[in-house]
Amino acid sequence: MTFKYAPALLLALAIGFTGCDKNDKEATPSLRPKMDASTLTASSRYTESFKDANGQSTVEMTASTQRLDMFSEFNSYMALVAVASPASPTVLDVARLRGLYANTGNYFTGPGLNASGLQLRTTTAASFPASNAETVRTYLDQKITQLATASQSVNQVATPGTAGRLGRYLVDGQGYEVNQVIQKVLIGAVLLDQIDNVLLSNNGLQANNSKVVDGKPYSELEHNWDLAYGLLTANPIMTTNINDTPRERFLASYLNEKNGTASPAVYLAFLKGRAAIVNNDAAGVRTQAEFIRTELEKTIALAAVSYLSNWKAASALDVKAHALGEGLGFVYSLRFCTKYGVDATFSDNLLSGLTSGSQGAWSLTNAQADVAINAIKAKFSIL
Repeated sequence: MTFKYAPALLLALAIGFTGCDKNDKEATPSLRPKMDASTLTASSRYTESFKDANGQSTVEMTASTQRLDMFSEFNSYMALVAVASPASPTVLDVARLRGLYANTGNYFTGPGLNASGLQLRTTTAASFPASNAETVRTYLDQKITQLATASQSVNQVATPGTAGRLGRYLVDGQGYEVNQVIQKVLIGAVLLDQIDNVLLSNNGLQANNSKVVDGKPYSELEHNWDLAYGLLTANPIMTTNINDTPRERFLASYLNEKNGTASPAVYLAFLKGRAAIVNNDAAGVRTQAEFIRTELEKTIALAAVSYLSNWKAASALDVKAHALGEGLGFVYSLRFCTKYGVDATFSDNLLSGLTSGSQGAWSLTNAQADVAINAIKAKFSIL
């Protein structure tokens, strides 16, 4: 469906979605009839709640679902170094790891992924200036190489300076569980960054909402919002309890686990914000976007604090290694928490303090962990 406008309306279109006063808002053409947002509840199916005049759903989030599926396959392959998955741990192929990250080599098994034209690597840190984004991508490239190298020692016991296993977890020579670092960095660098700093950013919310994209049932703004939702969950109703099924993946899973009181409200914010787009309510859209961004960023901070605290509390070396790997990855991901004013310098300074020991994880102290924990708590106003 396409729309054409007479020349008299061109000024109104230029003003667009964010009309400045009552007259501007009345002049801005509405793409759809208004909907009653109060009818949307926790049991409303996101994918079925928004339709055009012909009853066709205007929600389409294939690209986001495919990226989640790529992430899942990449993560599942990295997890083969764990003793319990499978029974015998696996030496990882660095070419396959790189191929899964950059979608080269036809390594994906999910339908349509290899030919999708999408990849995790180019989506990494996409909101950053090109050189800064490449710095993050290069960091992950290096971690992938480190993981593949460490996996060659997957059947050995780790000791300071020597890669191997601690219990079921593979660590490198510095004692870091590299696959966990990679996973948590990608949660921030791909999922959080796309949702918060690209799709629901001020720029993302300026997308056109007065006409449908050629050949599609949705406007650019509707699609941006749907892609953000799709990067959080592929489910028609987001699961908002860590114990419910289907269990969410990645960022949504940690939202439920670490910031569970906010999780139901985040789902409702996605519904209410999408309804505000239908109603051409720019202020309403911004309000819901700000709430979503705030709570997702807080989730990253809460996770970082939680895992560093778990590292302190644990006594078994394998439990400590697993908690530290997750914690370090989330600390790296803090740089994407722009609502809270965090940048790469803040994140890197914390990482430097946590990894400055001569023997890496083997020489990390509680005092070093406390410096990072307290800095994060202060920055994010966490009690």
